[in-house]
Amino acid sequence: MSSLLLTPEQRQIVSQAGQFLLIDAVAGSGKTTTLAQCVAYRERQGTPADGILALVFTEAARQVFLQRLAQAGASRSIRVATYAEFARGLLADWQGQGLIDGALDYLPDAEAMRPCVFEAIEEAAADPQADREYGYDLNNLHAEIVINQLSRLKGTLAFARFGDASDAELADELDLPRGLLSICRTYERLRRIDAGHFAFQSEHDLVTDVLAIADELGEIVPLPCPALVVADEWHDANAAQISLLRKLAGPRTRIIAAGDKEQVVHSWNGADPRYMGEAFEHLFPGTRRLPLTNSFRCGATLGACAQALTAQVFQSGRAEDTEVEIVRYGKAPEDDCCRQVVDALAGLVESGAAHSLADCAVVLRDAHQSIALENALIARGLPYAMDGCQSYLDRIEILMLRGILHIARLSMAPVRDRGDVKAILRALGLFAGLDYTESEWADAERTIATDPETIRYFYSGRLSRTTDAQETVGPATRRWRARFAEVCDHLIAQASSLSAGELLAHAAAQLQLADATRRLFVHRLDAQAVTRSIDGFIAYARTTGLDAAGLLDHLHQAQRRSGALKKNRQPLVVTTARAAKGKEWRFVHMPFIADGEFPQAHADPAEERRLFYVAMTRTSEKLFLYTPQGHDSHFIRALDLPAARAAARARPAAPAAPATPPRVYLDVPYGEKDAAKQLGAQWDSVQRKWWISPAMPRRLFAKWLPAADGPGRP
Repeated sequence: MSSLLLTPEQRQIVSQAGQFLLIDAVAGSGKTTTLAQCVAYRERQGTPADGILALVFTEAARQVFLQRLAQAGASRSIRVATYAEFARGLLADWQGQGLIDGALDYLPDAEAMRPCVFEAIEEAAADPQADREYGYDLNNLHAEIVINQLSRLKGTLAFARFGDASDAELADELDLPRGLLSICRTYERLRRIDAGHFAFQSEHDLVTDVLAIADELGEIVPLPCPALVVADEWHDANAAQISLLRKLAGPRTRIIAAGDKEQVVHSWNGADPRYMGEAFEHLFPGTRRLPLTNSFRCGATLGACAQALTAQVFQSGRAEDTEVEIVRYGKAPEDDCCRQVVDALAGLVESGAAHSLADCAVVLRDAHQSIALENALIARGLPYAMDGCQSYLDRIEILMLRGILHIARLSMAPVRDRGDVKAILRALGLFAGLDYTESEWADAERTIATDPETIRYFYSGRLSRTTDAQETVGPATRRWRARFAEVCDHLIAQASSLSAGELLAHAAAQLQLADATRRLFVHRLDAQAVTRSIDGFIAYARTTGLDAAGLLDHLHQAQRRSGALKKNRQPLVVTTARAAKGKEWRFVHMPFIADGEFPQAHADPAEERRLFYVAMTRTSEKLFLYTPQGHDSHFIRALDLPAARAAARARPAAPAAPATPPRVYLDVPYGEKDAAKQLGAQWDSVQRKWWISPAMPRRLFAKWLPAADGPGRP
């Protein structure tokens, strides 16, 4: 869509004069372009560039917004910042003025945060009131989980409850282990010295630190009061970010926020559909709401399907249609879902409809569904790249299962690559709560890579040991190791008589892997995702019918072929619905659309619908939905595809006349504006360009016509 040709909806938004404006957009409707035009228009109306602030969520979004501002003709000096960047700038200003002491150390990434997290884990574990059933593990996975939870607690402002609620109360309220909450509380105690004074600070802390300092110190710390604040992708906002926006709103500050309430898919981190509605209106009384319903990505059929699914107005601004095809698959191998996906992908490239596989994406509900898909792609030799999720061959839970099979065989063969050996051993060690030093890990990896049979000593010497003078483990880990030793001894004895699938099914049941994942991946949703991945891999192992040696060799070969395919520079993208948000492909394939899969069982139905909407609106040319025969997802029924196709066919061949007369814009230098005006050109104060109607003789304006418009009417 050209940033210089606005729709009637966009023109109304740009010229809206109210103080608070909330834009209800749909997918692909040009939210960022519209906001950039709002900024440029307000600047032309006299708002100084240094009084304008644009807030975005990521650095990539910041770069896109800067591009849209340049296209709109706005000043380069307008500030575009992420929330964290803006908050960090405020803290630096206050510290520079001597109003706060600030942070003694800034931790730029998770690696820098890890020592502080480990210190918090150790202190929380040493507390006499510590949760003895919680694994206070000092490993990178646990540190990552703690960091993610810190981000969530801050984004939702749940940290504010730490002053008046116990860990047990918050654990029940937030569905988190008490031990994890005690670690987070300890981390914050170690971090905070006094109001505005911190031992260390990371990106996760910045916005909430600004809010806390502003509340504690009040007028001592001045907040900026911009003339205009625009907030893009507002559907991703959490409680901390909306509170920051509220604090920036002075008596005359104009605020314009744009988002799509049907793209609120980060509720775990505090995003809430109410921020696209009543919560925004409550915080900003007198808010005017305007729609942005024309999608320039989705054609008429897909647009009608999106409208039927969400019950929000969704129109198409594309002349070309976006087709929707429902592909049904059966239970026979030749009707397998992933086989049909791969056939369709290959057909698009072979027919020339897709220039390459890079025009296509497979959007999964969850990463565990990639196992069958990746195997089908590897077998067909189609290059693919994972985006927003790991290949199943690299996931820690799958590496652990592979490790169990290697133990059952008492050999690491056929794996000899040091990096692959490292990944498998560390996955086993993680599940067993093994506390090796880095030098001990390196020695074990080197030894087993050199002699694959020595894995038996790694198992008997450390993995199955429940007491060790060199190592302190909790009761949960000791119990798990005892079961692990018993189960692996059984697997070793049965390895020659049972298939790999049977061995793994026995291990999963006896080791109670669902409980083990709950211990490691402490949030319920994370643990459920890992459990689904484990179940999916075991089901795949069963379907192969291979013994342990055969399956391990098959996986080793698949990993080698996958590595070779990754060298292709135009691969298919395999992603998840959540990770696909904000992206676009010509062709999108969505497999496994069935109740229980998409939507997932026991998940929030409203968020599942929003995830489905996000996934289906990533395509511009064609959407493929794969569903089992006789078991449609109710989402497919909700699309009402026959009615959508009928509406697309009934759509006029030419667009209906717009609310304002069609315009031909001219490139008129400032010094020639009077001449253009005398000939009949009119000034568009929103676009800041001169224009004529198509009925006017273009020869009079030939020297100002863009080349694409040609000579036109004589």
